Amino acid sequence: MRNIKKFFIILMLTMSSMYVNGQQNIPVSIGHTDTLHSIILNEKRSLWIYTPQIDSSVFSKPSYPVLYVLDGENNFLSLMTIINQLGVINGNKVLPEMIIVGIINTPGNRVRDLTPSKNVSFRNSGGGENFTLFLEKELIPYINKNYPAAPYRTLIGHSLGGLMVMNTLINHTSLFSAYVAIDPSMSYDQGKLLTNSRTLLQEKALTRTSLFLGMANTMNPGMDTSAVRQDTTQVTQHISAILNLSDQLKHRSMYDLKWNFKYYPDEDHASISLIASYDALKFIFKHYKFPQTQPVNLYFDKRYTVTELKKLINSHYQALSDEMGYTVRPPEEVINRFGYIFLQQKDNSRAKMFFQLNIDYYPESFNTYDSMGDYYLSEEDKSAAIHYFEKALTLKNKPDIRLKLEKLKHTKAE
Repeated sequence: MRNIKKFFIILMLTMSSMYVNGQQNIPVSIGHTDTLHSIILNEKRSLWIYTPQIDSSVFSKPSYPVLYVLDGENNFLSLMTIINQLGVINGNKVLPEMIIVGIINTPGNRVRDLTPSKNVSFRNSGGGENFTLFLEKELIPYINKNYPAAPYRTLIGHSLGGLMVMNTLINHTSLFSAYVAIDPSMSYDQGKLLTNSRTLLQEKALTRTSLFLGMANTMNPGMDTSAVRQDTTQVTQHISAILNLSDQLKHRSMYDLKWNFKYYPDEDHASISLIASYDALKFIFKHYKFPQTQPVNLYFDKRYTVTELKKLINSHYQALSDEMGYTVRPPEEVINRFGYIFLQQKDNSRAKMFFQLNIDYYPESFNTYDSMGDYYLSEEDKSAAIHYFEKALTLKNKPDIRLKLEKLKHTKAE
C-alpha cells in the first residue's frame, strides 16, 4: 500500500528527458518581474526574479542561495539556463538551485550606478557607492523578506559591472559571500580602484569569501600577455589593469581568500560573459555535488554499507554547511525519491535509511513521517506505520494520509 500521489512524484522525477521532450504545450516559466521603490536612489527599480519550483503541497519550502546579477537585462537568461542545466535538469546537482535577482538598469543611469568614482570623461558617473547602499539597505532586505533566501549571496558583473563587483569586494567585503568579476573595467578613472586595492586587499579578512576573475582577449593581433605587461599605450590599458589585479591577488599576504583567475584567449569583451559565468559558478560551488563513483551513482553502490553511506551523506552536507556558513540540507524531494526507489527494489535497509535521513533533516515536514509510514506498511509493521501517519497528521491534515490511517486501524482491529 503506497501513497499514490508520491508514486506519481517519483515517476515524474525519474522519467528520462526523452519523455519530457515528447510532451506538447508545456508552459515555460522564466521567472517574473518585480519592482522596488528605492528611497536611496529616488527611483523605482525593476527586477527580474527566478525562484526554483517545488511542490510545496508535499515538500518543505527550502531556502536558496541568491545570485545578484548586474546588467540583469543582459545576463539574467543565460544564468538561469546555466543554473537549471547544472542544478535541475536530469537530476543534476553540480550547482545548488538558486534564486536569481536580475537588477535592471534604469534608462541613462548604468554608468552612474556602476562606477565607484566620479570621472569628468563620463557624464553622470560616480554613483557606485550610493548604488551599493541601495543593495545593502533596500534590495537585499527586500529579497530576504519576500523570497526564500539563504544567507549565501553571490554578486556577478561584467565590464563596468565587474568593476562594481571588485569595488564591493574591496570596500564592502561582507556584503556578499562570493564575487564574480568578468573582464572588469579596472582601468576606469585612471585605475583609481586598482591603485586603492593594493593596500585594501592586504588589510581585508576574507574568510569564507570567494572570487572568480575572468579576463577576455582584448589585445591587438600578435600580442600576448607578456607583451601587454611591457606595453604602456592606451590600447592595452584595459587588459593590463586586469593582469595587474591578478598579480595583486597572487601576492596577498593573507591567504584566506578562495579565488581563481582565468584568461579566455578565444573570447573578446562581448563574448566572454557566458562561458566565464559557467566557469565561475562551477568554481564557487565546486564542492556542492555529492561525490560519485563510476559507473553507478554512489547511492546505488553496494560496496558501501548503509551505515557508511549515511555517514558519507551527513559528512558531505556538514562540510558544505561549514564552507557556506549556514546549514545546507540535502533536497528533501531527492532523498524522498531515493527512499521510494529502494523500497520498490526491496532494499528496505537503504529505503529506511533515506526516509530516516529526511526526518533528521526535515523534522518539520509532514511528508517525511508519511514516507516512513509507507516504509513500515511495506514491512507489515502496522503499529509503527500508525505512529508515523499520526505524526504526519499533527503537522498537516492531509485527507489521503487520514484515509490510509483509518484503513490501517480498521484492518488492525479485525
